[in-house]
Amino acid sequence: MEAITKYGSYSNVRFLSRLCWRLNLSSSYHYPLLKSSLSFSRFQSPKKLCLVRATTNPTDDNSTTRSFTPHPPSLWGHHFLSASVNQTEMDDLWRQIEALKPIVNAMLLPCNGADAKKITCFIHTLVSLGVSYHFEEKIVEFLKDVFENIEDIIIDCKEDDLYTVSVIFRVFRLYGHYITPDIFNRFKGDDGNFKKCLNDDVRGMLSFYEASHFGTTTEDILEEAMSFTQKHLELFLVGEKAKHYPHITKLIQAALYIPQNFNLEILVAREYIDFYELETDHNEMLLKLAKLNFRFLQLQYIQDLKTLTTWWKELDLVSKIPVYFRERLAEPYFWATGIYYEPQYSAARIMLAKSIILVDIVDNTFDVYGTIDEVKSLVQAIERWDSDAVDVLPDYLKVVFRTTFDLFKELEEYVSSEARSFTMQYAYEQLRILMKGYLQEAEWSNRGHLPSHEEYIEVGVASTAGEVLLAMTFIPMGDAAGVGVYEWLRSRPKLTHALFVKSRLRDDIATYKEEMKRGDVCNGINCYTKQHKVSEEEACIEFEKKTNHMSKVMNEEFLKAAKFIPLHILRPVLNYGRLADVCYKYGDGYTFAGEKIKDYITSLYVDLITL
Repeated sequence: MEAITKYGSYSNVRFLSRLCWRLNLSSSYHYPLLKSSLSFSRFQSPKKLCLVRATTNPTDDNSTTRSFTPHPPSLWGHHFLSASVNQTEMDDLWRQIEALKPIVNAMLLPCNGADAKKITCFIHTLVSLGVSYHFEEKIVEFLKDVFENIEDIIIDCKEDDLYTVSVIFRVFRLYGHYITPDIFNRFKGDDGNFKKCLNDDVRGMLSFYEASHFGTTTEDILEEAMSFTQKHLELFLVGEKAKHYPHITKLIQAALYIPQNFNLEILVAREYIDFYELETDHNEMLLKLAKLNFRFLQLQYIQDLKTLTTWWKELDLVSKIPVYFRERLAEPYFWATGIYYEPQYSAARIMLAKSIILVDIVDNTFDVYGTIDEVKSLVQAIERWDSDAVDVLPDYLKVVFRTTFDLFKELEEYVSSEARSFTMQYAYEQLRILMKGYLQEAEWSNRGHLPSHEEYIEVGVASTAGEVLLAMTFIPMGDAAGVGVYEWLRSRPKLTHALFVKSRLRDDIATYKEEMKRGDVCNGINCYTKQHKVSEEEACIEFEKKTNHMSKVMNEEFLKAAKFIPLHILRPVLNYGRLADVCYKYGDGYTFAGEKIKDYITSLYVDLITL
């Protein structure tokens, strides 16, 4: 098919299709659909038109008027540019944190079997309060040692102690130890159902509900537990007792909205600190550590955001190219915070936020603005990866290419030696695969072709931003992400595959209505409804089932990978899956930062916790 090169000549087909890809897919499969060389791009139909004069070819004096849908502005703008952080306060906070750490560390000393149960529950509190990273080595060592006697620890629990058994299950699974769900059989009666005496144990029921979300694909008892506990927790919320225990009620509401294992660690910490403070038996020293730690992190985040905003202002893309992309700063940094929240990853968070911003610009260059020949020339320039390659590009694409090129050069600064050049090589490879995926999707748009759901997934795998972002996530971590990590990524493990599929499905459910309104018919829901002759509602239900299955696969593959991949590598992978739940389970939280995402960002970067 002859490539269409003029804007006016393809405007009649721009309603036909667009395959969304954002951050979402990977696979253990090859990419046969990418073998042919393509020269097409994707376009959207606008609801609100923004008219721009642009030249389709830098050597062509004929200009065309391009219409595109401007994205809604960010709620935050350049808010953090004027933010100020008192370094003296940060130093003082850190001194207080360091003074409290030895006291907590002493509480984690290996003891006899009876104390192992108590210490495991204490670790759960540390994790929930967001301070466990201070004691990571001690926690890992303790759990590894006592896991050999895990059966004795469970036996030591009282027969009806649902709370403690559930907490033990959660902690060991969280740290990569397979603990059988058969330990919950003790809470079933002779009829095979969970005992009625559990109904009034609200704390135990909540902990059991949280434990059920660590289930794998073959653990039916945890499926039963999820239904059982959800039912009774919802009944509690509408009953009289909820009024008498407001802080527990709030924690239950939060868990039913997004359980801890699917939530971002830093958001869990903010919620749990408030809960823990209202517990009558809370440890004052531990509460103080949690608050000091959280406030220190908040000040660090504000500094990071100021650095990110300064970079963006100096980059000044809004004056160099049409603003067809989403101008976001707080939102991509929120994503980066979700991937690694600890203070030692400050530079990595900033770098990842920049990477997310760049990916969005490239995405919208294909989706919204570029002509077919233009984006083809961009892909060719990326293939050559030469700063001189920009000569053949239109002016606005020169800016896009140089921004991409410069960001990768900045990433190279984190590569300490030639021996670690494999990290950048992997990132370059994933960037090129991303571009080829875009071109394949463009052919569908040009032909008005609605692919099968299987085709859709396969090409989505190839055009994933997830592979690129994972590479960009690990590079700033330096030697902590060694050659073995990249060999693991190259093998396309089932864990990352499940992650990207889950993210893709979450995005499809959240965005398909807006896409259909714009005329973008080539989306996952539409492909599925046409192929399987089902309604949109039925397709969404099926996608939700697939999403839940992928979450179980991730749980399962995490336990397998934890035997040979460090936890500090696996956690960012899991956190990308958590981002999918936080940002897309209840709508498109990146494009349209609704009340919940707004509240999250405010609670982390605006409203400082009171000490």
